[in-house]
Amino acid sequence: MSSGTPVKSTRMKTLNLAASAWYAPVFIGQWIFGAYIIYTYGFELFGGDINAWNKHLSQAYVPNRDIGNAAVFAHLALGIVIHIGGPLQLVPSFRKRYPALHRWIGRAFVAGVIIGVASGAYMLVVREIGAWTLRAGFIIQAILVLWFTFYTVRHAMRREISTHMRWATRLFLAASAVWFFRVLIMVWFVMTGGIGIDQSNGTGPFIDAMSFLQFLPLVFYEIYLKVKTKGSPTARLGFSVFLWFSAIAIAVGVTLATLGMWFPVL
Repeated sequence: MSSGTPVKSTRMKTLNLAASAWYAPVFIGQWIFGAYIIYTYGFELFGGDINAWNKHLSQAYVPNRDIGNAAVFAHLALGIVIHIGGPLQLVPSFRKRYPALHRWIGRAFVAGVIIGVASGAYMLVVREIGAWTLRAGFIIQAILVLWFTFYTVRHAMRREISTHMRWATRLFLAASAVWFFRVLIMVWFVMTGGIGIDQSNGTGPFIDAMSFLQFLPLVFYEIYLKVKTKGSPTARLGFSVFLWFSAIAIAVGVTLATLGMWFPVL
């Protein structure tokens, strides 16, 4: 027993380090995407050229369509809260050092994802948004977000912090599904040249598959929890290796998405 304990402890540290390595490019990439929203839509809004939104998002602004325009505005504004404030919430040092700020950002995040689901649902109904698979993906995301939000808030109110953080992590990953969608598409383009994607209209079998595969990080997180609590030292080491490779893939995807989609002028 004593000889196995150091190995078990070492494998746990290795797993925790790999998890941090996986999260690092996610954190950076989310902030870059939040900056992209501010740069692309915020500057044009305050510059008085809101019609320019349509260059980046089809029918983002349509004159005299007040409800639809408000839905798009809410979706974009809350995207900033989700992608800038959300990643901070999962950083332990931030939570410990700024507990009050953590709670306020958490409230804003919860409000943001709920309103984001509502505005996204409205946009889904009134606009033609891709194939049925994309719509199905959004419906799945909306259900997951509402489900995870309920338990995140419930356990926070009960001061069950460790359980609260597990549900909050699930909520963050579900709310970030579209972000993972974009990053993985860029990796796919580099690996295959865009096989299965019709670049003229953004459809194709790979896009259909990604409508559901965008939730893979949630699956990985559930595996991580199982391996961390019940896995053998060998399982922890194996999953650590997987997380490192996944971290590299995400870092590549974030770099490609930044230079190819978000800030191509750099």
